[in-house]
Amino acid sequence: MEPKFQILEKREDSIKFLVEGIDVTFANALRRTILADVPTFAVDEVEFFENDSALFDEIIAHRVGMIPLTTPHERFSLDSLELDDYTVTLSLEAEGPGMVYSGDLKSSDEGVKPANPNIPIVKLAEGQRLTFNAYAKLGRGKDHAKWQPGFVYYKYLTKVHVSKEVPDWKELKELAERRGLPVEETNEELIITTTKAFYLPRKFDAYVGEKIREEVVPNAFVFTVETNGELPVEELVTIALKILMRKSDRFISELHKLASD
Repeated sequence: MEPKFQILEKREDSIKFLVEGIDVTFANALRRTILADVPTFAVDEVEFFENDSALFDEIIAHRVGMIPLTTPHERFSLDSLELDDYTVTLSLEAEGPGMVYSGDLKSSDEGVKPANPNIPIVKLAEGQRLTFNAYAKLGRGKDHAKWQPGFVYYKYLTKVHVSKEVPDWKELKELAERRGLPVEETNEELIITTTKAFYLPRKFDAYVGEKIREEVVPNAFVFTVETNGELPVEELVTIALKILMRKSDRFISELHKLASD
């Protein structure tokens, strides 16, 4: 069966899609690749020149390191198995009183900057100063969470069969339609396709198993991918798939070398 792909929901920072024709091993490989192997920029080192704030250098460095940075995917081969060693400097010079935000960081590269300018770093009191240079580079989530580009999870696609012998079955139909779930109706039953999570009210628990049953659709998975802002969510999925392809090609190549030795 040829894999089929369908976008179910698209937002600025997230996407939900259905993939049919793959098995759970591939689904999990895609999930792990998105989380662990797609490179993004993050601060890896901070050089302090002045810090009169109430927080130690190490705490501020950790907070700055966890700020998501935009990653210009069009300029870097993010699907490469080798990382570019390009370094970006983000400098900050601030004096209290007031809150220091991620948007106060000045980048040496306009393409690499905080994805959200409103992340608080530290509050400075009257007369307190904070000056540092932060150095950002490409990295992968498998090395540190600060390089994870977002969040991803998947669920099996299922169909919930509801017999019309169940009292108040119309309530389940209305509930599914409000959730935006596909609903089929025959003379005997409702069939609800769970492209989103669907929870039965507790009053229907007594009918589960006999008059309400769940069918797992073979080789079909609903993915939800959310980006932290480093990369557009479509690029996040595209780059992950390219990385999987490159890893597979490398594995096959090495296998052929071993076979020919």
